[in-house]
Amino acid sequence: MLKWSIREIELNLKVPWAISRSVCDKKTNLIVKVGKDKLYGEGEVAFNARYDESKEEIYKGFERFVEVCGSIDSLENLINVSLGIDIPASLRFGIESAFVHYLAVLSGKSVHQLLGVNRVNSVETSYSIPIMEIGKIESYLVDNDLGRFSSLKIKVDTDNCVDAVTELRRVYEGKIRVDANEAWKDPELVLRACEKISVSNIDFLEQPMPALAHEEYLHLKRHIKMRVFADESLTSQDINDYYLERFDGVNIKLMKAGGYMRALQQIKRARDIGLKTMVGCMIETSLGISSAINIGFAVDYFDLDGSLLIDNDPYGYIIEERGRLLYSHLL
Repeated sequence: MLKWSIREIELNLKVPWAISRSVCDKKTNLIVKVGKDKLYGEGEVAFNARYDESKEEIYKGFERFVEVCGSIDSLENLINVSLGIDIPASLRFGIESAFVHYLAVLSGKSVHQLLGVNRVNSVETSYSIPIMEIGKIESYLVDNDLGRFSSLKIKVDTDNCVDAVTELRRVYEGKIRVDANEAWKDPELVLRACEKISVSNIDFLEQPMPALAHEEYLHLKRHIKMRVFADESLTSQDINDYYLERFDGVNIKLMKAGGYMRALQQIKRARDIGLKTMVGCMIETSLGISSAINIGFAVDYFDLDGSLLIDNDPYGYIIEERGRLLYSHLL
């Protein structure tokens, strides 16, 4: 019988991570491990309080899973078991990915072969700039050599948005992604801010208002001149015309989707109905980021800088060269 276990890892952020709703300088993630004898697979759990997830809920959910998992012998069996219990989406992904990675070791097949998707060896990612004093943005770019990235994502709130984007554009020539993390409540205020920002090198505005601002997003979509992407508005649910009516694209994250298979379904459905797709991440190690690259075929954008934002990645599965992420074992 397979042996399941879970453990904590503490990640140190290179700089305080400030977005519109929170700030932190450390992040605790968990690692699910499954296997027998000397063969095992691991999956990362990057839980997020925004989605009512906590370390305590992860442990409780893992206990519930272990109590009912029995003798799992296939990915389909595991998914059916995990969907039958109430556990956080990030834990559901950690469990599923650990099992998939174990099957890959056991069978000698790649994760891509097991998932039935085309292999992606490298992706071009954006790099995120947390909320900071406007006067520090230029030195932050220079000190971290961020000019090597073809796109940067800047975190904003209602107070700093226009000044932050204006300053970033002054010192950076690449594409800019503006991420508000639900900062605004009023679509008219979003429109007013966007009118002060040229759309010339803006890829998109990400999640400017709360996920439950259903009517507000309809109004915004009708009047805004730049593309709007959903992040917090999309977790594990089906992608349907609701999103097409309100957004131009969706940010799909494994930790929100709750598994490889669910995320792949979301990507396919989004593309089928005409939405742009981005694969994103939480603050994660290169275990989680390498997992996200596994679903990257035919995706329009990548925001997979999670392991680049920490200084104690225990895995080293990913390296970055000139803004591209590559699997280290391929070098």
